[in-house]
Amino acid sequence: MQRVTKTNDKNQKKELREKIQDETIKRLYHKSEEERATAIANKFNLPYVDLNLIPVEAEIVNSIPEEDARKADVAVIYKVGKKFQIAVIDPEKYETKKLLEKIKKEEGINYNLVIVSQDSLKKAWTSYKIGTVTEKFEDSGVSLKKEDLTEFEKGINSIIDLKKRVSEINTTEIFNIIMAGAIKTKSSDVHIEPNLDYIRLRYRVDGVLQDIVKLPKKVHRIIVSRVKMLSKMKLNISNIPQDGHFGINLENTQINVRSSILPSSFGESIVLRILSDSITGLKLDELGFNQYYLEKVEEQIIKPTGMILTTGPTGSGKTTTLYSFIRRINQPSIKIITLENPVEYRVEGISQTEVGEDKEMSFADGLKAVVRQDPDIIMVGEVRDPETAEISIQAALTGHMVLSTLHTNNAAGAIPRLLHLKVNPALIAPAINLVIAQRLVRKLCPHCKEEYVPAQETIDKIKEVLSNIPRNNGIKIPNEIKVIYRSSGCSKCNFIGYSGRIGIYEMFPMTSNIEKIILKDTSSSDIMSAIREDGMISIKEDGVLKALEGLTSLEEIRRVTGEIFSRKG
Repeated sequence: MQRVTKTNDKNQKKELREKIQDETIKRLYHKSEEERATAIANKFNLPYVDLNLIPVEAEIVNSIPEEDARKADVAVIYKVGKKFQIAVIDPEKYETKKLLEKIKKEEGINYNLVIVSQDSLKKAWTSYKIGTVTEKFEDSGVSLKKEDLTEFEKGINSIIDLKKRVSEINTTEIFNIIMAGAIKTKSSDVHIEPNLDYIRLRYRVDGVLQDIVKLPKKVHRIIVSRVKMLSKMKLNISNIPQDGHFGINLENTQINVRSSILPSSFGESIVLRILSDSITGLKLDELGFNQYYLEKVEEQIIKPTGMILTTGPTGSGKTTTLYSFIRRINQPSIKIITLENPVEYRVEGISQTEVGEDKEMSFADGLKAVVRQDPDIIMVGEVRDPETAEISIQAALTGHMVLSTLHTNNAAGAIPRLLHLKVNPALIAPAINLVIAQRLVRKLCPHCKEEYVPAQETIDKIKEVLSNIPRNNGIKIPNEIKVIYRSSGCSKCNFIGYSGRIGIYEMFPMTSNIEKIILKDTSSSDIMSAIREDGMISIKEDGVLKALEGLTSLEEIRRVTGEIFSRKG
C-alpha cells in the first residue's frame, strides 16, 4: 500500500511538472520564439540551440531530403559518419517521430536531438534553396563588358550558363567565363581542383569558399595549359609546384592575378588569387576600428620613428591595414620604400621592391639595402627570421618608421615572438610604438539583415563577454540587449546573407607598465594582463560589439574567433 502511494505521488509530481511546463510554453506563445524553444527544450530535457549563432553547412543539411525535412520539421546540423545531430521543433510530432524511426531503422543512423525555434529551422532550410553559387546568380545576372578585355579575346556573358554550356564551348571560353564570374562576384580566389571523375570549381567570396560547379575531367588539361601560358610557366613540367602571375585589363582597370599550380593525386590543382587595388585604397575609418582604437592609430602613425606591427593569421587583412597607413601618411616630402614577397598592389608615389628566393634577395638583404636609400618609412612584408627582426628594430631606433607584420594569434603574443627571434628585450619597448592583432569577418547584407529576439540564455552569454571589457577606454557598452541581428539572404548578396568584410581588432601602444613586464621576461599571459589594465579590448569583444551594432552576426564572430557560443548536445 505504501509503495502504491509513493508511486501515485511520483506520478502526480510528474503530471504537475509537465502541466507547469506546458503552461510556460503557452504563456511564451506571443513572446520570443527563442524563449519558447528554450522552454520546450526544458520540458523534454533536451539541449536548446540557436542556429543563428552556429554556421550550418549545406552539405550536412542535405543529408535528409528537403521534402522529408520540411514535412517532419527537422534539419541535420552536424554529422560525423553515421552519427547525426538533428534539430527539431517538437520531438513528439507524429511526422518527426516517423522520420526519425525511418532513418534509424533503414539507414542505420544514430542521432541525438536538439530543440530549435521555427526561425532557426527555416535558416537551416535555406541551404536547400541556396544550391550552388552558380544558381545564386540567376536572379541578379552576372555580366562583364568585353570592349576593354585584352587578355580574354571573346565576350563573356554570364556564369549562369556555365553548367549548361560547358560541353558545347571551347576551353578558352570556359576559362574566360570562370574568370569573369570570379571578378563579378568579387571573389578573392578561384580554386580549380581535379578529382577522379570531375573538376571541382570553387570561389572564395568574402573569405568563405563557395562551390560553383563540377566540370568534366576532359577540360582539365587544356585549362592547365591556358593558365601556364598566361603565367609564363613551364608547359612540359607537371610534377613540381609552379607560381606565376598575369593581368587582365578590364574597363581601364588593371586586375592582377597570382597563379599557383600544385601536383595532386588526380592532376595539377590550380589556385588563382585575384588582386584588386581597391582594397588598398581603404581609408582608416573604413577598416573597422572603433573610436578608441582609431584614436590610438592616428596618434602612432604620425610619429617619425618607431615600429608598428600588425599580427594575425594569413588572410586576416594585415597587408591591407599597412597599406591604409601608408596612404594616410604618403606625401611628396616623405620617402616610402616597401619590401614585399610578392608585390601584390601598386601604389603611386612609393618605391616597392620584391624579395624572395627567385629574386636572390631575402627580407634581411633587402632591408640592409633599403636603409641606405634614405627612407622615412619602411614597410617590411613580414618579420620572419632573427636577422630581419634585428635590422627592423635597429631601423626603428635610428630615425625610421617601420611597418611590418608578424604571425601570432593575438597582440600580446608579438612580444614573446620577438624574443624568440632573439631580439634584445631592452630594445623592444623603445622600438615598438603599436601592436595590432586582427581578423576579418563578413558584414551582414544591409538589404536583408534582420533583427530577432534571442533567448535569455544567449543574452546571458553576450553579457558575460561584455562584462570583461575594461571600463577605462571610453567604449560604450549597451546596458540592455533586446534584439540581435542575423543573416537572411537576398538577390543583392546572392542569397549568402553577407556582403563585404570588416576588421575586428585588439591593439596596445607601448607603455612604461608593459615595458616593465617585458624586461622581467614574463609570459604572454602576464603581458596580456598588463595591456588589459591599460584598456585593451580583445578581438572577441570587439567582434561582439560590432555584432550588436548590426555590422556582422554572432554566428560570424564565432566562425572566426572560436567557440563563443558553443553547440550543446
